[in-house]
Amino acid sequence: MAMKGRTLVGLLAASSVVGCAGSSSTSGNPEGQGGPGTSSSGGGTSSSGSSGGGSSSGAPSSSGSQGTSSSSGSSSGSSGSGSGGNHGGSSSSGGGSGSGSGSSGSGGSSGTVTTTGAGPTLPAASGTCPSLVGLSGTTVTADSQTVYIWSGTKGSTPAPILFYWHGTGSTPQEVEAFMSTQLSQITSEGGLVASFDTSTAQGTDTGDAVWYTGDFAIADQILACAVQQLNIDTRHIITAGCSAGGLQAGAMVFSRSDYLACSMPNSGGEVIAGEYPLENAHVPSLITTHGGSTDDVVISFATASATLDTDVASHMASSMPPGGYVVDCNHGGGHCGAPANDIAAQWQFCEDHPFGVSPDPYASGLPSSFPSYCTVIK
Repeated sequence: MAMKGRTLVGLLAASSVVGCAGSSSTSGNPEGQGGPGTSSSGGGTSSSGSSGGGSSSGAPSSSGSQGTSSSSGSSSGSSGSGSGGNHGGSSSSGGGSGSGSGSSGSGGSSGTVTTTGAGPTLPAASGTCPSLVGLSGTTVTADSQTVYIWSGTKGSTPAPILFYWHGTGSTPQEVEAFMSTQLSQITSEGGLVASFDTSTAQGTDTGDAVWYTGDFAIADQILACAVQQLNIDTRHIITAGCSAGGLQAGAMVFSRSDYLACSMPNSGGEVIAGEYPLENAHVPSLITTHGGSTDDVVISFATASATLDTDVASHMASSMPPGGYVVDCNHGGGHCGAPANDIAAQWQFCEDHPFGVSPDPYASGLPSSFPSYCTVIK
């Protein structure tokens, strides 16, 4: 794969690669794409939760109006109202309002998560939306591509949305293997999980010709339609993925910075710092996990994770609204080998870091429930 004048690997040839579930190969070379949306709205929000040890889940309890809200739960963030234009430039009103909470904080978390500034700029739906309510691993078509959907039903309190990208040679059901607990939580709260199956093959290849920057248009359509049909917490738009999917989740940090709150790659990252331009001044928060020196599959995913960590952290001070908080977890367990408590820590981090979170709820340290090998990157 040609990468800024040099070749990383021979794709799908002698070098093999990334498969969270098996064989194949992966690499990354890309520059993000996607134009800015045309409008945004939002405001400050807050969510109170109890601090202390352990973790528990709790559904959020209230929705706000005019972009300001608060909710009581076990600790994660909240969302203000949001509306916006699509990434192509046409405007449309969209977006959820209110606040949400989920897993409890402990240790370094204060138990209260607050947000500030305008909410995310949301994409507009293109054409007719597929039905996205009450699905269980059901295929739908968005932007002419196949996506597997798990979803709840519309409730009175906002719930998160997760975009998942699988590894080379794997399938959309990979999300059930790595994130079954989180999948159940999201759907029970009335949220949605979208795991992508096919690619547009448009834009820049983000790793082994599995995913491309043009595939974020599929996520745009799912998000826009989900906001219409469910009570989506638009300050908790999260992405995850393994291997080639982890590289795609890393690229989404920049290519959809106008609405993404948090990314949690599992053996992913960024091959070259600065590969992807930010859409706007906001920088999503990030928690990477990888297998350290044992996580080499064509590329070093420990190095790719570190490159992404440093790149995102370098934008933290300038992020508007606030964002760009970074944690890295080196579990040392090989490629895409993150244990369940590591994935749980990633998910809690993303719940505790909604779009526009301020101050950083982990400013005094990580929750005591996090693995000891997780560290804050600044």
